[in-house]
Amino acid sequence: QGFILLDDVACVGTELSLLDCPHSNWGQHDCSHAEDVGVHSTHVFSAAGPPVRLVDGESTKEGRVEVFLNGQWGSICDDDWTDRDAAVVCRQLGFSGTAKARAMAYFGEGHGPIHMDNVECSGMEHTLGQCVRPDTGIHSCWHSEDVGVIC
Repeated sequence: QGFILLDDVACVGTELSLLDCPHSNWGQHDCSHAEDVGVHSTHVFSAAGPPVRLVDGESTKEGRVEVFLNGQWGSICDDDWTDRDAAVVCRQLGFSGTAKARAMAYFGEGHGPIHMDNVECSGMEHTLGQCVRPDTGIHSCWHSEDVGVIC
């Protein structure tokens, strides 16, 4: 049920993350749920985490950070948001170099749900999904606290 996010995934087996494998653009597919795949494992590990995008910036390298969870794009609250967290977002999006965290809806307020709060990255992770954080969707924030990054 719900959205089909990935199609045409072509891993060779040496990738660290499913997202490192060649695949179609997010949400672009020619599938039905009859073609859904699954994995049986004794370990649960989601290093890849949710897709991330930057919106409302003046270039593709900056903007409000939004994550795709539960079928919706939503924002992140700025509690504990640091340059280390911003560096992980930029790395996940394929940018290198310095990264600057922005708080207090620097790139404008989001309109969807607030998916995350109290993100705690060391700065070495490859994706936001690898950062230790409380359960998604639990927060005490307003969109006036939405985070952004400049990559």
